[in-house]
Amino acid sequence: MTSPRMPRPRHNGRALAAAALSLLFLAPWMGASEPAGPLPTDEASQGWIRLFDGTSRSGWSSNGDWQIAGNALVSDSAEQSRLRMTASFSDFDLKFEARMTGGPATLLLRADPQSKPAQPGYTMSLSDGTMEGISGAEPASTPATRAWNTYEVKAEGTHLLATLNGKMTADGKNTKNRVGYFEFAAPRGTKLEVRSIQLKPLGLDRLYNGSNLDGWRAVAAPAPEKKSKLKLPIPGLSGKPKPSRNVRWSGSGGIHGEGGEGLLESTTAYDDFVLQFTAKTSAIDGDGHTATEIFFRGTPGQFDSGYAISTDTATARQLEDGKSFGVGGLVRLEKARASSIAAGQPFTGTVIARAHRITVWINGTLVTDYYDSRPEGAYHSAAGPLGFRIQSDKAKLDLLDVQIAALPKGPAPPPPPAPVLEIPGTTPITPAAAPPAAIPVPTVLGPSPEDKANQEQIRRLTMDALSASTPEEAVRINKQILFLDPGDMPAQQRLDKAQGQIDAANAQREHGMAEQQASTTRLQENIARRDALVRQTQDALLQGSLNQARDRLNDAQRLGASGPAVDRLQALIRSRLRDRLLLRAGLGGGGLLVLVGLPVFFWRRRGRTVIAYLIALDGVDKGKRYLLNQEVTHIGGVAMDGGRKNEVLVRDPDRQVSRFHCEVHKRDRNCYLIDLDSSNGTSLRNHPLQPGVAARLRDGDRFTLARAAAFELHLERQ
Repeated sequence: MTSPRMPRPRHNGRALAAAALSLLFLAPWMGASEPAGPLPTDEASQGWIRLFDGTSRSGWSSNGDWQIAGNALVSDSAEQSRLRMTASFSDFDLKFEARMTGGPATLLLRADPQSKPAQPGYTMSLSDGTMEGISGAEPASTPATRAWNTYEVKAEGTHLLATLNGKMTADGKNTKNRVGYFEFAAPRGTKLEVRSIQLKPLGLDRLYNGSNLDGWRAVAAPAPEKKSKLKLPIPGLSGKPKPSRNVRWSGSGGIHGEGGEGLLESTTAYDDFVLQFTAKTSAIDGDGHTATEIFFRGTPGQFDSGYAISTDTATARQLEDGKSFGVGGLVRLEKARASSIAAGQPFTGTVIARAHRITVWINGTLVTDYYDSRPEGAYHSAAGPLGFRIQSDKAKLDLLDVQIAALPKGPAPPPPPAPVLEIPGTTPITPAAAPPAAIPVPTVLGPSPEDKANQEQIRRLTMDALSASTPEEAVRINKQILFLDPGDMPAQQRLDKAQGQIDAANAQREHGMAEQQASTTRLQENIARRDALVRQTQDALLQGSLNQARDRLNDAQRLGASGPAVDRLQALIRSRLRDRLLLRAGLGGGGLLVLVGLPVFFWRRRGRTVIAYLIALDGVDKGKRYLLNQEVTHIGGVAMDGGRKNEVLVRDPDRQVSRFHCEVHKRDRNCYLIDLDSSNGTSLRNHPLQPGVAARLRDGDRFTLARAAAFELHLERQ
């Protein structure tokens, strides 16, 4: 929409001066609005990673409505809000900025209720920087309202240190918590804003010593299995597969590999860890493929096992087309977010693997956050060596630095990494004084009878899985396939699809049970309220409050009160009201007025009837009339559901109107409106109604449903 042309101000100098003064006044409360962007190269090379990129909540899970505004994560002050990091950390240097409005907020550190024993974590107050269970420093002064404050927390082993705006607020030791997630928390009434969240892992050990390949060994690539179909002994085409050349590995000034295919793996094994490395790869084609990967949690001595991290320099289009998993992506599992790494450009990677969660940062930017929900066998939990693989004799790989730290399982410090046993087919690499020799490739035999039997069993199970009649059967069969072949991706896809169907059915069933339970609860509440209204009617009669007794009985009848006791109360109230009216008429108007008024009174009551109807004021059915010719008229967004029916159907394309939104009750000549605990509410005379509480409708009254449909009541006497 084009904005209207505004008249040009006459006093430009005054306007500019006023704007400048406004900016000077607001400057302390205004935050940066530029995008966060990638980390500076020097910070990324030092090991810093960005936990929030300023544009998305990737890597975080939230409880409550967290928004992103001004490159900050902002909580909803209308409800209690929590924001949790999905990855876990042990030793770290954490920096961030935060400000609070309306109340206090906290940061939970190293929390992991699932570990054994459980780790409740350390709670840090963002108001004064103090940390529960950590003493040794003075609390800082309360931060100014709406001012950004700088926080830093260092955790190394049992020692924790915290500062607020440069002032030390906590400095001490505690052994209860050693590893876990971060969680920001803001109670109801507090608006918390957090930005510039950065972290540097601490306590990493160098896996590469910088001068040679001590602690590493080479694994040769398997021989090709494809055989020539030619049977004649033609020279050069004898049918024997051509063996691949092995990688030449060297370790002077950096790990360098080129000239063949192979894997370089560590002689120590890791399961949960923090890894940081600096690498440089070269593309082997025009699409940025590097033919190099990083492996972990694999079987020692195997060329392709465990998890593989891609180093392909892929564009966003290549990621969408499925041609690459991108730098930092998990091969065959999860594509990385697009990054600006070019082939031949050094980059720093950070990998955190803890149980099922695998998180990868490239140059400090989060590119992968994956939770492996597959069953054991497809999901790899056992410790394995760290490996770097080259799959083409055209590829080159340079590793300038490799650092790693094992993550604890609980409050106790982690044990030292276990050594990997010597595996046939691997070659320990000693300090390179001369050019490294090629690694001999062991002879590879054809498939064993056991492998053939497994392949036949997988084939039969695949046929059964494709013809499975229920999702439960499909899950059972595909799990058997993945147990035999963890790398069978079609079986994994079928398993995920069937499991999704089961989860959806369970969710639908739970939703139905919840709705039924809520309906039962509302019914019980209505019964209790109805009985209370009947008792209040009796009390009002005893006190002589006829009007109050009549109103309470009407409310009880609208909630379904009936029976001889209710009929007696109604007859008694009518009788006493009639007696009171006669008494007042006799005292005020005399006998003649009584004689004239009584016939008129009875004639109006007996000879005339009141017809009530609703008129739709907007929407598709605007102007349509709905006759209120029954005791209860139901209004909602569906015609019928589960045996319940709406006499007035509201066609609402935005689905703001609930399925059974409200009811109009007709008692004698009076009409009452009751909201049925609808999602978006019902308003009468621009005032919202309380669910389950009856409101009397008068002639000409208008009421709206979820601000999406409006009706007007009309009463005609005949």
